[in-house]
Amino acid sequence: MTAETNDVLWALELRGILLTPLMARNALKSNVTWTSYPFVPPTGTSGFFSDVLDGMKWHEVNDNRVRHLHELPDYQGVFALGAYPTYGQPSRRHFRAHLGSLSFSYEAPVWAAGRNEGKKLAVIEEFLADELRFVVIAREPEPLHRLHQAARGCISPIAKKGSVQLEFTAEPTLIKLERRSANGTEKTLAVIPFMEVGSLPNGLLPYLVPLRSEGVRNGVQWHTRHCAWHRELRFREGITIYKSDSIGVSCALLETMGLFS
Repeated sequence: MTAETNDVLWALELRGILLTPLMARNALKSNVTWTSYPFVPPTGTSGFFSDVLDGMKWHEVNDNRVRHLHELPDYQGVFALGAYPTYGQPSRRHFRAHLGSLSFSYEAPVWAAGRNEGKKLAVIEEFLADELRFVVIAREPEPLHRLHQAARGCISPIAKKGSVQLEFTAEPTLIKLERRSANGTEKTLAVIPFMEVGSLPNGLLPYLVPLRSEGVRNGVQWHTRHCAWHRELRFREGITIYKSDSIGVSCALLETMGLFS
């Protein structure tokens, strides 16, 4: 891989209609408090495309299997950076029973209950949006063309109990990105490490975001980093990014995800 090739990346944007509220569970959830990221993290989006392209998963299972888009034979080196709403807002907080619970414990400590038995009602906060903008990146445009052709028009489960229909378009929306230093005006295509934020929109929060996962003996190990996302978020001046005009992707984010390994 030459230095010149490393200086150029390609991004695919693919939009989808969100058919349900989004519940991409926050990594900091507790036993009885479930909140959603206001986006689908990179790991969840990678698993989503893996299911779409390699065989649908039509029912919810907790099989502790790691699913990666970038490990499929035709998509090696293709990384999903997440799925982001154009507009949206959190739902009101509401209660939900745990699946399989026959009774609820209102007096016992939160963690005293057995698995799916005797728990308190969970407090839920989902995210409401009409559409998601999926972002996928690769060193060459060809695998992104294949992904677009294979995934367009599909209806598939996403996140926790959600579903989405991907747009059906004749040609993919591809963006050529070049490695540069940010000048402070570029908006981000995906989450960025919190320390790289240059603008601070009202209500901006750091999220502990799973960026990479790997299978281990006891299940799945998650590699997380504090990141931020907002549709008006801009990079801090001087940060190394891959950019095209006024948009970009954090180089540090891609390194954490393993794109350059």
